[in-house]
Amino acid sequence: MSLSAIVKPESLAGRLTVWYTFVSSILFLFAIGTIYFLTSTVLLNQVDEDLEDDLEEFNELYVAQGIVPLWQELQQEAIEDGSSQVLFRLYTEDGSMLRNSDDGYWQDYLPPENFAATMVQGEPAISTVELESHEFPARTVYGLIDDGDGRYILQITESLEERADVLEIFQLTFLISFPFLIILSLAAGWLMGRKSLSGVQQVTDTAIDISNGALDERVRLSDQGTEIDRLAETFNSMLDKIQLLIKSMREITDNIAHDLKSPLARIRGLAESSLTSDHDKEHYEQMAGSTIEECDRLLHLINTMLDLAETEAGLVHDMESLNFTALINDACELFQPLATQNNIKLECNIQSEHTIKGNKQFLQRLIGNLLDNAIKYTPAEGTVSLSDDVSGNDVLINISDTGVGIDSKELPNIFQRFYRCDMSRSKPGSGLGLSLALAIAKAHLGNISVSSGENQGTQFTVTLPLAS
Repeated sequence: MSLSAIVKPESLAGRLTVWYTFVSSILFLFAIGTIYFLTSTVLLNQVDEDLEDDLEEFNELYVAQGIVPLWQELQQEAIEDGSSQVLFRLYTEDGSMLRNSDDGYWQDYLPPENFAATMVQGEPAISTVELESHEFPARTVYGLIDDGDGRYILQITESLEERADVLEIFQLTFLISFPFLIILSLAAGWLMGRKSLSGVQQVTDTAIDISNGALDERVRLSDQGTEIDRLAETFNSMLDKIQLLIKSMREITDNIAHDLKSPLARIRGLAESSLTSDHDKEHYEQMAGSTIEECDRLLHLINTMLDLAETEAGLVHDMESLNFTALINDACELFQPLATQNNIKLECNIQSEHTIKGNKQFLQRLIGNLLDNAIKYTPAEGTVSLSDDVSGNDVLINISDTGVGIDSKELPNIFQRFYRCDMSRSKPGSGLGLSLALAIAKAHLGNISVSSGENQGTQFTVTLPLAS
């Protein structure tokens, strides 16, 4: 595979190469720009420090020897460094020039107006000067020199030619190295693209086989690199889940058919009985009432499935702060007649006030479904109890019963749609109550756990976050 082929824009390898080169270039430019800025700043700060040190040194010389030896020293330094590199000017305190080391090179450089007034506090004033007649800018400091008897203003101006030379070398180095960086980035991108895509073809071939009907086909894992191996493992895991989902859908379809078959058969039987026999008005009213009851069961099943789908999709609206304790107590009062009718003792031992954020209607259904199940599967003389606890920022509501319990083999399945431990379906229900309860709990950022054993009773624990 040639480099020209791998960098075709329509190929993934080409896009990887182009993107890698683009990102590398941007990062390189950013790094060079940052280094250039820091270098420029450091060099300028060094010039400023040198100017301030010189100003302090000359002030000490003035204090020790006076103004004449000071100016002699300034003239000597101007001669040694060159008039194009340094300028010294001495002003009176009111801004009148006394001495000037310039031989004509700096004649177009005039001091700023009222610069002497800024020296009242004695703080040096540093600025950059750019003159049209000069190739390089200069850095200037104005500062007071004071021996206690007389005060003067000393101007020191230093050309930034050396700084400019360093930065020019830096720019030249960048211009030379940048094309090599582009070439190296293209080569590195090509190698990375080639290595990254070497194992993709195997995954593609397997996907084609599976799309043609070989659902048992799996991608063979090999040492192609962490990403490719992870892709293969994820692909295989997805296929396993799809097969499991298909199996689950078949079971759900069978359960729906079973749950719909009975009420539809009863409705049809009632209709046939009405058509084939002569009955009085009372009998027809009873059949109409039975038909309505069976239709209500079907509507309840359909509405529960819709609520479950809505809840699992996270479409729980009207979230508000609720007194969860009052909501549970209301549920206990609502189910107390049912428990009494079945000769079951219902205990509500909620000791504390708990406030949570949620949808009142959905939370009522959650507690109601769990209480209904507990009463339904608890024999006479049994007990159903509710208690509370707090763990960190969560409230825990325990719903326990002394009923028939759940076999350990069935516990992992009880939250599945239409799954019923009562395989004969002799008790009323659709097998959606626990699925809906769990979906509601998760929609409120909570969960439901269960512990049970056959003939040992069951305890469901609802965990919900407390309102902050």
